[in-house]
Amino acid sequence: MNTQSYAFHKELNLRDLGGYPTQSGKKIKRGLLFRSGALGQADACELEQLHALQLRYILDLRSTEEENELPDPLIEGATQMRMCGATDANNTEINMSPASMYRILFNPRRKDPDPEDSIISAIAEIYSSLAFKNPAYLELMKQLEAGNTPLLFHCTCGKDRTGIAAMIILLALGVDEETVVQDYVLSNEYLQANIEAKLAESGLLASFSAYEYLVRVTEGVNESFGRRVLDEIYQEYGSIDVYLEQEFGLDEARRAHLQELYLED
Repeated sequence: MNTQSYAFHKELNLRDLGGYPTQSGKKIKRGLLFRSGALGQADACELEQLHALQLRYILDLRSTEEENELPDPLIEGATQMRMCGATDANNTEINMSPASMYRILFNPRRKDPDPEDSIISAIAEIYSSLAFKNPAYLELMKQLEAGNTPLLFHCTCGKDRTGIAAMIILLALGVDEETVVQDYVLSNEYLQANIEAKLAESGLLASFSAYEYLVRVTEGVNESFGRRVLDEIYQEYGSIDVYLEQEFGLDEARRAHLQELYLED
């Protein structure tokens, strides 16, 4: 498990993808690839630390509505772009609220050929659809290929849209699938205080397993959702390699170039 940490409050969920080992025996370079929650949460001290990262590119995966509610601070030296990482099949922005998720439930980016009956499985299904034909993730990969780093990508809590983006990057760099899932689940450790606070203020409702599950899914992440992303990739493309090539144009040569940029012995 990646143990690199920075002196940000844990709710910001800011992490360096560097340090993870790959299946080739190399590891991801530190200080180049960062993921986080909304930067507007950072206090003055944390803003100084963000500037110290010398970021060249920041991709905000939130909706216009979310950006307006909590704008990103300006980070000197960084190109800052916003492209919503959650959209339905019509490219309508989704802010990951229950109401928005309900809309995308009926108009997902990818329609599963064997749709689920249970509501939880259906939500996991449409959640995983974000990994397909996603313009924001295409933009992210474009910047990575161009070497426009240090780079940071984020959404509101740094766990869902950001979590899937991190999964894709780690897969492209050759990290094994189990480690990819564990990085996804690591958000729960960073957001644990939020999860427990939400359960505490729920009173008796928290004693109902269904309600507790809902809180843990909305305030944190569910491991099965991360694994579902991988399952849907295999269902659609048969392999991670084909997925990366068909979705991002990462053929063998371009993937080798990406790994040359971000891996070290």
